[in-house]
Amino acid sequence: MASAGTSSSVPREISMTFAAGMFGALVNAGAAWLCGKLNLFALLHCSLSGDFNKWRFYQHLVWGGIFGLCFLLPLLAGSTFKRGLVYGLLPAAFDLLVVFPFWMHKGWLGMDFGHTTFLFVILLNIIWGLATALWLRMIQ
Repeated sequence: MASAGTSSSVPREISMTFAAGMFGALVNAGAAWLCGKLNLFALLHCSLSGDFNKWRFYQHLVWGGIFGLCFLLPLLAGSTFKRGLVYGLLPAAFDLLVVFPFWMHKGWLGMDFGHTTFLFVILLNIIWGLATALWLRMIQ
């Protein structure tokens, strides 16, 4: 995303990547909701929930926007799919290695939610990354 341009393009790029990250969070939330409605979490012995209240949804969007700023980095700029895949692993790692064990006290990789939690977290965040990368490609 980082392109050689004038300094006035910096606020535009920040705004676009933040908004794209929020769009990715919307897609991610929809995928999590669908997993909950299809009972996939329970079928695979994971106690995560696809339900969102206002606070959780807002928090989800803001974090999606914050992680969207990673797309300012010029890594893998030639491949939308690779960028989405790699950058999707960043919020997954944050969830699994910081949020679950330290903020929610649910163990490393969220194991207190079930042994397949890490798979759902990685998959849902890759969905976020791909949606964010595709949105950025579309608006450029």
